[in-house]
Amino acid sequence: MVVCIVALLVFAVLSIWSAKYRVLAKEAFRCVTRMVTFRPCDVHLETKIKTKVTSKLMFLPALARFFYKHFKIISWAFTISFFASLAYSVYSIYNLIVFGSCTPGEPCVITSFEGLCILVIEQYLAYAIVAVLAIVLIYFLIKSMMKKKK
Repeated sequence: MVVCIVALLVFAVLSIWSAKYRVLAKEAFRCVTRMVTFRPCDVHLETKIKTKVTSKLMFLPALARFFYKHFKIISWAFTISFFASLAYSVYSIYNLIVFGSCTPGEPCVITSFEGLCILVIEQYLAYAIVAVLAIVLIYFLIKSMMKKKK
């Protein structure tokens, strides 16, 4: 169900330019509306995404097996990193409009583009993504250690 929210946002944007994603955007919208009204998602969008990505990873069977087995946790990690990067981007754009810089009190890294702080935003997005991936790695290490104890 977590994938439905991110899929709705991503496929809604992609469907503007490509008809290929319009069906997926409609399915994601239906899934989110059912989820908001506390009904189960009957579209199976999560299963479609899971099988499609797993089939792309079949060149490394161990990686495909790992992805298929831990899809829920990986989808949560991507969802958290998506919303964290979205929130920080909104924060940086607000600072850019109000203060003229991405971080108040500091000069903007890129001044030739009228204050677009692309490098600063990318730096913090990279930190957020690395942090989320580190948390996922720690989770799997702890989980494997717990299995070895049994």
